[in-house]
Amino acid sequence: MSIFDAISGGAAQTAYKNNQQTINTGLIQGTTALGDNYTAANNYVLGSGLPALNTGYGAGLSNLGTGYGNQRVDLNQGYSTGQGNLTQYGGQAQDAIGAGYGAALGALGSGYGQGRNDLTNQYGLAADQLASNYGQARNDIAANYGQARNDVSGGYGQARSDLTDQYGNTQAYLGSASGAYGTLASGASSAFANYMNAIGANGVAGSAQAAQNFTASPGYQYALDQALGGVQRSAAARGGLAGGNATADILNTANGLASQGYQQYVGNLQNGSNLFATGIQGYAQGQTNSANAAQGYGSSLSGLDTQRGAALGTIDTAQGNALSGISTGLGNQLASNSQNLGNQLNANSIGLANAQAGQYDSQAGALGNLYTGLGSALNTSNVGLGTSLGGADANLGTGQSALNVGNGTGTYGAFNQVGSNLMNLGNAEAGLIKNATNQYVDNSNTEAKNQMTASGNLLGMLGGIASSPVTGNVLSGLGKLFG
Repeated sequence: MSIFDAISGGAAQTAYKNNQQTINTGLIQGTTALGDNYTAANNYVLGSGLPALNTGYGAGLSNLGTGYGNQRVDLNQGYSTGQGNLTQYGGQAQDAIGAGYGAALGALGSGYGQGRNDLTNQYGLAADQLASNYGQARNDIAANYGQARNDVSGGYGQARSDLTDQYGNTQAYLGSASGAYGTLASGASSAFANYMNAIGANGVAGSAQAAQNFTASPGYQYALDQALGGVQRSAAARGGLAGGNATADILNTANGLASQGYQQYVGNLQNGSNLFATGIQGYAQGQTNSANAAQGYGSSLSGLDTQRGAALGTIDTAQGNALSGISTGLGNQLASNSQNLGNQLNANSIGLANAQAGQYDSQAGALGNLYTGLGSALNTSNVGLGTSLGGADANLGTGQSALNVGNGTGTYGAFNQVGSNLMNLGNAEAGLIKNATNQYVDNSNTEAKNQMTASGNLLGMLGGIASSPVTGNVLSGLGKLFG
């Protein structure tokens, strides 16, 4: 490319033509490659995929048929084996139930007979023991009550002896006390008689006797002599012993002493009289106590006799009650034993009958359960076989349906893939055309821009040459450029 082409835009046109040719070549090559790939993909899908689906479908149908046939054979064989086992073991179970029932009835009969023998033997032993105990109890009661009677009699004799001794001691004590009170009364009897005279209880003679006894008492005479001697000595000292005053003093002294002494004399007699009364009362009380003691002694002896009789009566009554009680107890116990034996034997018989009935019921229940179980098992086996065969048929239908659906889905997928490939081819070719168009436009725009730039450059250069002083040289040079 010359310099003139670069200035005039010829280079841009050449580049534009080359780019357009390259774009056309790429578009043709891309379209051809897309068509080849679409053809290869469709050939693979239709030539390899569909035959493979059909082959797999045929093999699946064949396998399903084979498996279904084998399953039916296995189910029928299992059902036959189960029926045989159920029949065999049902017979064995029936034999075992019969054998167990016979053994149970034999054991029940043996146990019942042994139970009756044991009950009868024990009842006999109990009756013998009761009779022996009854005889021993009677002997013990007789011995104990005999001892009790002896104890009561011995105690009664001892009590009488103790009462008699105590009564003698009491009477001796009371006699001593009465004797002491008698002595006191005897000693104080004269004081009581004189006191009765002094207080006038025995009249004038008694009072005179009391005055005589008072004046004759030694104490009175001594006191009188002392008092009169004192008066006389006082009068003599005054020198008037023979006078009237001395005589009056003597009389006054004697009278005063007599009055005072008599009152004291009566008081002393009263004290003695009180002792006499005390002695009389004590003696009387002693006699009363002695009489009470004698009465109490008799009452005590009578009470002892009564108590002895009551005690012996109680002992005899108790002995009779005890003997009656053990006799009644023996009879009641023997009757109770007999009743218990009857109840036990009756219960034993009822128990045997109930046990036998229970065995019959158990055997019937066991056989009923066996037959029910066997029938249920056979029914379950039949139902199971039908269910299994139905399941096998259903599985076969389901498998075949699944294969048909799978085959249809695969075929549809293959044709769908062909359509998809065709759509993808159209989209890819549209993309190529769009890209080529864009490149055409871009190339044309670039070529126009380059032409405008070249035109501007050329015009500028020509203007410069016209005004230059060396135009000749320049034109010569341009001639060489365009030559």
